[in-house]
Amino acid sequence: MVEQTARWFHIGSPPAESSTILIALHGYGQHPAYMLDNLKPLLKDDLCVLAPEGLSRFYVKGTDGRVGASWMTRDERITDIEDHINYLNTWWAGLEVAEGAEVIVLGFSQGVATAARWLAEGFPASKVILHSGTVPPEWEEFHPEFHPRISKWISIRGKDDPIYHQNSHEAAATLFGLLGLNFETLLVEGTHKMNPSDIEPHL
Repeated sequence: MVEQTARWFHIGSPPAESSTILIALHGYGQHPAYMLDNLKPLLKDDLCVLAPEGLSRFYVKGTDGRVGASWMTRDERITDIEDHINYLNTWWAGLEVAEGAEVIVLGFSQGVATAARWLAEGFPASKVILHSGTVPPEWEEFHPEFHPRISKWISIRGKDDPIYHQNSHEAAATLFGLLGLNFETLLVEGTHKMNPSDIEPHL
């Protein structure tokens, strides 16, 4: 076993002083700090936004320039999934969080599958927002169970998203129904991008 140093980013009030904590899991090739810049319009009193970074960091184009991160690839995929769930659990356990805080998990693009798998391992979120990404394909055969604290699931797709297609969005809704989840599916204006105004009503 090899230890690895991981990073996480934060905007808003400290976790120990926040009544609402939003955990945002980035998409493929994104840098969490840039994602948080986009989410700054959400900030209000007692809101903490946390963004852990995927463990695989790389240059987005070529061998220099902007750096992004990934949660997994198809190479050693199962190992990557297990490593990231262990990492997220360890990271969360090390935080000082206000007792009774509402904890919302937001996954974007590739971060949707990572968020979903983390939740399937029992993470006690209050609410879940899945934006522009597919749920784990193994859920079609293996129906997971979730922490009873989760009160609602929201699935969001941009109407003109060229990556996350409408049939995937509809398939997720069908699956959520089979799983007996309290869910809402939304079509919003835009492409493969998070708009803070689409997130804000669910905080």
